[in-house]
Amino acid sequence: MWFTLRNGADVVVRPILPDDKERLVEAFARLSETSRYRRFGTPVRHLTDEQVRSLTEIDYDDHMAWVAVDPSVPGRPGLGVARYVRLPDEPTVAEAAVTVVDSHQGLGLGSILLGVLGLSAVAHGIRAFRAYVLEENDAVQELFTGLGASMHHDGSMLRVDVPLPEDPADLPDTPTGRVFRAVASHMLPPPDARYPGIGLPDG
Repeated sequence: MWFTLRNGADVVVRPILPDDKERLVEAFARLSETSRYRRFGTPVRHLTDEQVRSLTEIDYDDHMAWVAVDPSVPGRPGLGVARYVRLPDEPTVAEAAVTVVDSHQGLGLGSILLGVLGLSAVAHGIRAFRAYVLEENDAVQELFTGLGASMHHDGSMLRVDVPLPEDPADLPDTPTGRVFRAVASHMLPPPDARYPGIGLPDG
């Protein structure tokens, strides 16, 4: 699926594939230390082979991830990823996270990725996202607040619970909510993101 960012650049968003291991490692290397810390809540210098495997070899149901790639550059480098992992003890809730490389932050890509992730989550029976974010991470807090999230302190982190309505029309009339509705109109009918290694093209 093609989307256009605020600066007019195009991006392609598609489910992550096992073949994306190198792309994921390369994109991680382009994250600043601050972005890495905000994503993991602890300093992370590199991803282990096991982490890379677990992040790219997924079941597309209980664990789903969408990647954004740059179609204008040879090799289509990664620009961002959004993923959810269903909570075993709360099957209608999934822990969610969104990461965008520093060069493409502030262009609306995070909202697009979260919108795509939310629609595929609803299609798989998930009714709420849960995220843990640093208190100083205002950008992500604003992103989730725009979807009607509630926030609670959980140790040094904020626990964020985001409702996922089945009908995108029920989303709040906020900048993030409007992006979600635009993404929904772009993607309808909702994606059945069960792609176990069938060799999806980048477009």
